[in-house]
Amino acid sequence: MASLNPKTEVLGYYKAAHLLRRACYKVTKSMINSYATKTPEQALNDLFTFTAPNPPTPLDDFGNTFIPTAAQPSVTTIYNGNADEIRFSHKWWWLYQAVTTPTIEYRLTYWLHILFITRDEAPITYLANFDYLELLRYHSNGSLKDLAIRITKNPAMLKFLNNEESHKDSPNQNYAREFLELFTILKGEQVGAADYTNYTDHDVQQAARVFTGFTTNSQINGSPTGRLNYLDTVTQIPTGTIVPSMHDTGNKTFSYAFNYTVITGASTATGIQQEMENFVTMVFNKPETAKNYCRRLYRYFLGRNITEEIETDIITPLANTLQSNNYNIVPTVKQLLMSKHFYDEDDTLSGDEVIGALVKSPIDLFLQMISTFEITIPNYTSNPSSIKDFMQKVILNVSKNCSLELFRPTTVNGYSGYTSGPFYDMNWITTTALRIRYKDIIERLVGNGYTYLNHTYILDTVAFVRNSGHFTNPANAATLIQDFYDLLFVATPQGDRHAYFLNNALLGGLTAINWQNEWNNYITTNNPSSVKIALNRLVIAMVQSPEYQVF
Repeated sequence: MASLNPKTEVLGYYKAAHLLRRACYKVTKSMINSYATKTPEQALNDLFTFTAPNPPTPLDDFGNTFIPTAAQPSVTTIYNGNADEIRFSHKWWWLYQAVTTPTIEYRLTYWLHILFITRDEAPITYLANFDYLELLRYHSNGSLKDLAIRITKNPAMLKFLNNEESHKDSPNQNYAREFLELFTILKGEQVGAADYTNYTDHDVQQAARVFTGFTTNSQINGSPTGRLNYLDTVTQIPTGTIVPSMHDTGNKTFSYAFNYTVITGASTATGIQQEMENFVTMVFNKPETAKNYCRRLYRYFLGRNITEEIETDIITPLANTLQSNNYNIVPTVKQLLMSKHFYDEDDTLSGDEVIGALVKSPIDLFLQMISTFEITIPNYTSNPSSIKDFMQKVILNVSKNCSLELFRPTTVNGYSGYTSGPFYDMNWITTTALRIRYKDIIERLVGNGYTYLNHTYILDTVAFVRNSGHFTNPANAATLIQDFYDLLFVATPQGDRHAYFLNNALLGGLTAINWQNEWNNYITTNNPSSVKIALNRLVIAMVQSPEYQVF
């Protein structure tokens, strides 16, 4: 029986590794060892302890600040236009924060992006894209309902779904339809013409009327400093405006799906804001909205398969928690990630349902590879240009070729690995992506590495084994291979798979005694050539294995 009963015992190494791999982009052996001594409650409290990003905003190639914020309105330089290196600067900055931050913040921020999709491209400016991501990050330990209200006025969203053009004489239905169909309650089963159980086409039309008059202006969308004149009073993040003359002031009457609710029209900016908030509240009062979010949370953190048992025992009580906390996600996420179900301890077949059940997304795969192998990344403030080149030419380009172009989904439905059932995360594995996931980054890292502006991103396998402190007895082949299993895999391979990694990948036909002699000779002579060949072969084989592609 699936159970949300909390796991109260200390995690231990393997359960700590499971939690961190699912919760963080940064996962190191030291972090796993530290969390192994904590209970799930203690671990989640730590993972939800967020700190401000450092530096607080992106820098250009020369270390200049160029995106003014309410906290830092003065910048070193101002750019006009959308040159790619400026337009996408927030991506390099975001990835740097994600791979260096040992909390759940950025993984939840990305989940919120999946829920409230925009596409990072013109005519949306680099300023609007930065503000959109900051809004998501602000709500990564906050309320989905509050985010739904604020995203409605977010300039990037207003541009993306054309709502800035929505006028009382010609309401644009794009945002209204996606708000219901993708962002909140979802359709449900179609039960009649223009009737989708959870809402009807009539509800979309009424919602479009509610959303008339919400717009951007040239300052908000294009001016670095001008947009600071339009700040959300709580988040202090630039927001859109309300133009009362563009708003449909009539009452909006919804269908049976919303109990024929009537939302009274308004004619002032304050009243129109309240009208929109009343609509959002109406949608979020429906239990199906909370259930949709919890199903998506489950598929993001646990697994693709939601059975009737999981729907009853996990999704429904999680949705109750979410609604009772005014859609604040922290209690719900903690309840799920502290549960016996998350750790595969709610039945007698431990480890058969959740652990190892998800295919890593390209971002999970590559960022965790960088952090787990402790690839040295320069300080962002000291060398932003190197980080930009590495993140763009390696992480972003390779991820794009693996069907995940960061913050640029191909459709408003998002990324197939998160949204396209019934396979969901299995969609990351395609004939094109598989070769790239297996080969492209790891073979270069253990070879010559990637050098950008006097910094080389490289995995020296010999130094890593000798100096990291993560390998208890490298001269012992059996111990060494087990230490690698613990670091990289969710479980120890058995039988032929273990024989492959030990005898073929590491030993290459030699005996364990041969390996011991080779390692001891290296320690004596400091000549790593022979052991380097074996360790490179082993690491490549492990990263290129099915066992490493899941978590």
